[in-house]
Amino acid sequence: MAYNPKDPAVEIMRGYVNDTKGCPLEDMFFVKGKVALVTGGTSGLGFNVALRLLQGGARVVVAGYSEQEAENALGLFEECGFRDSAVYCKVDVRNEDEVENMVRFVDQTYGTLDILVTAAATWNYAHIYDLPDAEFKKVVDVNLSGAFRTVKHVSRYMIDHEIHGKMTLVSSNCAWLPYPVFGGYAHYAASKGGVIALTVEAAKELKRYGIKVNTVAPGGMATAGSMNNLVLSTLPEEKQDELYEEISIPQLDEVKTVDSVARVVYSLCTDLTDSITGECIAADNGMSHNIIVRQPEIEGYPAE
Repeated sequence: MAYNPKDPAVEIMRGYVNDTKGCPLEDMFFVKGKVALVTGGTSGLGFNVALRLLQGGARVVVAGYSEQEAENALGLFEECGFRDSAVYCKVDVRNEDEVENMVRFVDQTYGTLDILVTAAATWNYAHIYDLPDAEFKKVVDVNLSGAFRTVKHVSRYMIDHEIHGKMTLVSSNCAWLPYPVFGGYAHYAASKGGVIALTVEAAKELKRYGIKVNTVAPGGMATAGSMNNLVLSTLPEEKQDELYEEISIPQLDEVKTVDSVARVVYSLCTDLTDSITGECIAADNGMSHNIIVRQPEIEGYPAE
């Protein structure tokens, strides 16, 4: 059958062609001219996300609590050629005044705020029956309430300045997939489950303002924080020894690279994902579905 340029089906597909002309792939893949704020951006996943955003053409404010980590991050950004594109803002996300000042700092530094990534987090190990109330509250205050405070003030800024922004909150697949093998993560899992729920509600409220909100849920990653993360130090020594024995039992057949997760976060900050909001993307390489290359040998289970 001959090609008929006036065929109704052809006319519809011609509309698709015209749509692509207005959205070149290069523009969708990159974040040139955008300004991004990354909490927890001075180390771990947050640092890797900030680096990818810089590589994509954004100017980035990395926010965190440790000035030493900030010095390390900025030094590495400079080594990569981004000395003039990244700045540091000290913030404790548990303090709402500091969070509000952080947003003000971004505006005063770069004049806009287009992208938010919340990667600030803390954690340790303790079984729920040994977990102090204060420790549970601290982890939730940083991981969940800190994300809430940041989304609250960034969304208000974006609404006031009519910015159709992108927000990506970092959660975790531990919200529905308990680990280590024998637990010890109740406070962290609860906080990250809350982040997922917060994402859906924020996406619902902010869609009418053109703001897209999603969350990325990684599995285990080899970050500096994860390698140095310890059992709660206030537990009795025998409890600490028991937990260290338990968390040394292998559960996964691989540990994902930080960059493999950072690339997913980055994509949600681009125009490429304009049709996605309110979603939780499990960037765990199949872990949530028990999709593995092999089952590690499990030896040395603690006695019942």
